[in-house]
Amino acid sequence: QQRACVKSFPLTRMAPLRILAVVALVAMAASLSQAAPQFGKSVLANFSLAPGYINLNHGSFGTAPKPVTAARNEWYARMDASPDLWFRWDVYTSVYQVLARVAQYINCDAEDVVLVENASHGVNAVLRSIPYSDAKHKILYLNTAYQMVKNVLSFLQDTKQEDLLMLNITFPTSADAIVALVSEALEKNSDIGLAIFSHITSVPALILPVEQLVQVCHKHGVMVFLDGAHAMGQIPIDMKKIGADFYTSNGHKWLYSPKGSAILYVAKDKQDLIYPPAINDEGQGPTHFQLAFSYQGTYDYSAYLAMGAAIDFRNSFGDAAIMDYMHDLACKGGDQLVALWGTEKLVDDSLIGAMVNVRLPTDNATAVTNLPQQLLQQYNTWVPAYALQGKYYVRVSAQIYNDLSDFVYLGRAVLALLKQ
Repeated sequence: QQRACVKSFPLTRMAPLRILAVVALVAMAASLSQAAPQFGKSVLANFSLAPGYINLNHGSFGTAPKPVTAARNEWYARMDASPDLWFRWDVYTSVYQVLARVAQYINCDAEDVVLVENASHGVNAVLRSIPYSDAKHKILYLNTAYQMVKNVLSFLQDTKQEDLLMLNITFPTSADAIVALVSEALEKNSDIGLAIFSHITSVPALILPVEQLVQVCHKHGVMVFLDGAHAMGQIPIDMKKIGADFYTSNGHKWLYSPKGSAILYVAKDKQDLIYPPAINDEGQGPTHFQLAFSYQGTYDYSAYLAMGAAIDFRNSFGDAAIMDYMHDLACKGGDQLVALWGTEKLVDDSLIGAMVNVRLPTDNATAVTNLPQQLLQQYNTWVPAYALQGKYYVRVSAQIYNDLSDFVYLGRAVLALLKQ
């Protein structure tokens, strides 16, 4: 019923390979349904997605469940009901309660984390606050860094004359290869003071071995900042185990909190270095770090405060069950696209969470450029398409409201568009 408005793909017209792919789909769907029967189309009612829209790009913007949106509206109503009571007293108590829950979720002390509007704000707060010394003035990063991060680094280079060192990951790759690449650069560059890595890169999507990267950087006296924009809610985060100096992550992508909710973690011995993007004269907090970030002007805090409702929603299904289902679906959905397209995945399944990269069956750059918009206009779905090392890929997100039929739908839609 959801897809009645779009083209059908008769089985009789499919190539033998695609018929086999459909047979494989049935088996995969059965295994997924046995593993997590509460997920798939049955949970779509918990979200506000438009009827018929096939969301395979949860990773870009996320979507909050209805109970979380309702909680945000309740917080907003409380703010407007008595603004003086709220902004002068109640907001701080409420924020600290949410901070305690988020800190428990990522396994850190509550006094080491603050709320920020977006991971981009966290990145700017850290990179533009750190005083870089003459001896340790270089910043190391990878070519897979998010473009926003690269832009901030370019700003520092232009305004503070900071030196930058970008390392290139080439594919295929492995966790060991990435650690070796960074280790070699640290051995050759004693003037590196900070390294910034994505926990999960955006495009292409892969999980970096952050624990090992932190260890090798600290061995050389280098501070580490992890951009975990895609991590919270997609994979487990254990800050005490990871050991990074700085960490930021969005809530709106994979945690299910509203847009405008993110966190910034700073290790205790680095907190006196970091200031918020907006310096204010109000606020409350047990430490200078939390005091400085507690008040960012007259602002709608309801998105932050609904993070507690997002954690409640996750707990109602089981946090590990959510992550397991998404990862399993991404892996098997990627296999389904490989079977339909006759291509391959970019990286091993051990390097992905809930976002899978699959090579497109075309070398036509114009077709790839047009593909996402055509998918949205003609098939009511969207995925990012990108070029990498002379080939073209899509990044497909798996969420608890998706199932294997969504990957099949995407695979056939792409084939139809490329045929046009």
